[in-house]
Amino acid sequence: MDSLHAIGFYVSSGVSVAGGLGVALLPRRDMRGASLLVVAIGLAAIYLTLSAGFAAVVALVCYAGAAVVLAGPRYRSLDVVAGPVWRQVGGVAAAVLLALLAYSAFRGAFAHVTIFHGETFGTAGIGRLLFEHDALAVEAIAALILVALAGGAAAWRVRDRTR
Repeated sequence: MDSLHAIGFYVSSGVSVAGGLGVALLPRRDMRGASLLVVAIGLAAIYLTLSAGFAAVVALVCYAGAAVVLAGPRYRSLDVVAGPVWRQVGGVAAAVLLALLAYSAFRGAFAHVTIFHGETFGTAGIGRLLFEHDALAVEAIAALILVALAGGAAAWRVRDRTR
């Protein structure tokens, strides 16, 4: 990745993080919806810097739809079923799991395998393998997941109306 692509990637990442913080911290629904749209733009730009145009379009459409739903007047929040202690335990467990995964991704040497041309097994090697040889299959799977999620949401809406 040359320096211009790296700058675009990191700026887009910053835009996504800023939008995510807005979704988490802003008080009103319409402001959170706008922040989710900022996340969509940042994520689409990240995908574009990685030359994944279809994934950028899918992310932009999905996040924009979620932003419209979040900012809309018919949005309802969910009832909390767990107490505050269990939520704190779940948050701490998620943080520990994230730290463990980050350690194993960046420092762990749990597998020494060569993929192609003597390249070692790692996240960069898997990314190159997916985008060099199977990019169309990865985008097709992303489209199938999008269709499945949209179908599940539509089925849930139809079932919810019958009650």
